[in-house]
Amino acid sequence: MEKRITLTDIDRPGEALEVDIIAADEASLTLAVPNTSVQFRVFRHSRNAPYRGSLGGRTFCFVPLAVDAKRTVAKVRK
Repeated sequence: MEKRITLTDIDRPGEALEVDIIAADEASLTLAVPNTSVQFRVFRHSRNAPYRGSLGGRTFCFVPLAVDAKRTVAKVRK
């Protein structure tokens, strides 16, 4: 299950980080930085929350498309 995603740096939105997902579950993603041996995890506290985590003193955020899509569908149904 490898899929490349882009994480947003919370403090520097213009400096994103592309990573590969190597494992995932409801609360966390295990990520690998391409062409390196660096791996790290990001976590979320609920199904609708973004994933957050840090690497090398930088804090990153990822909002899955499914969460965005569910919010859009919910708005249309109301």
